[in-house]
Amino acid sequence: MALQKTLSLLLLLLVTLLGLGLVQPSYGQSMYQRFQQQHVDTKQKGSTSLYCNKMMQTQGMMRPTCKQFNTFIHADIKAINNICRNSNIRCKNGKMNCHKGRMKVTDCKLTAGSPGNCKYKGRGSYRSVVIACDGKPLVPVHFDG
Repeated sequence: MALQKTLSLLLLLLVTLLGLGLVQPSYGQSMYQRFQQQHVDTKQKGSTSLYCNKMMQTQGMMRPTCKQFNTFIHADIKAINNICRNSNIRCKNGKMNCHKGRMKVTDCKLTAGSPGNCKYKGRGSYRSVVIACDGKPLVPVHFDG
C-alpha cells in the first residue's frame, strides 16, 4: 500500500513538472537531432549537384523513397540555435513557433532516380530561412522554409 502511494505521488510530481515545462519529454531532443541530421552541415560549403547527391545519400534521405527537396544550412549550430531567439512568426501549419533568420544554404531538388539512386540538383544561396523551435531552451526541430 505504501509503495502504491509513493508511485502515485511520483507520477503526480512528474505530470506537474511536465505541465510547468521543467522536465521535457525525450521527443524534443530526438527532433532536434533529426533536424541537425537533415538540415545542418557545418563543415561543408557545398552548393553543387555533386554535393547534394553525396549529402542526401549519407544523411539517409534516399530511402525508402527519394526525398523531393531538402535544404542544408551552412553555419555553426550555435548560430542556427540563435534563430530561435528571433521574434515568433506563423509556421506553414498555423502554429506560432517559427522564427526567421538569414543563413548560407544549399537547396537540393530531386531531378531523377529511384530509391537509393536519387539524383539532385544543388543551388547555393544566402537567404532567409524559417525554422520551428521547441523545448526549453528553444532549439530548432523543423525546417519550415
